[in-house]
Amino acid sequence: MTSMFLMFVLLMLAFATHAGRIFYISFFMLFIPTTVLGIFLPVVLNAPYTPFLQGALSLPLLALWPLAKLETLPEAWGATARELGANRSTCLQLIIWPLLKKPLIASCFLSLFFGITQ
Repeated sequence: MTSMFLMFVLLMLAFATHAGRIFYISFFMLFIPTTVLGIFLPVVLNAPYTPFLQGALSLPLLALWPLAKLETLPEAWGATARELGANRSTCLQLIIWPLLKKPLIASCFLSLFFGITQ
């Protein structure tokens, strides 16, 4: 649950600040080390907050595909849709959601799988 919450916060932040490229590059560099550390964390650290840390460490793996899809979206699409009369929720519903639907579902499935296996 921690990783899903952090992923949605990160995607909202990336969408609001147009900093998806920075997040994508940094998560691309971090996803292998953080995933390995998250898998072996219970062996090294057995504390009550270990599941929270595992969720935070799996964030780069779970957010990489949605950030890649968000990165492929041309910036002019949102401005063009607003010029044609679409508000922010309509842009989200008609442009962003169809683009991010499959990556978000896959990321939620991975998050639930990691939660069950820990």
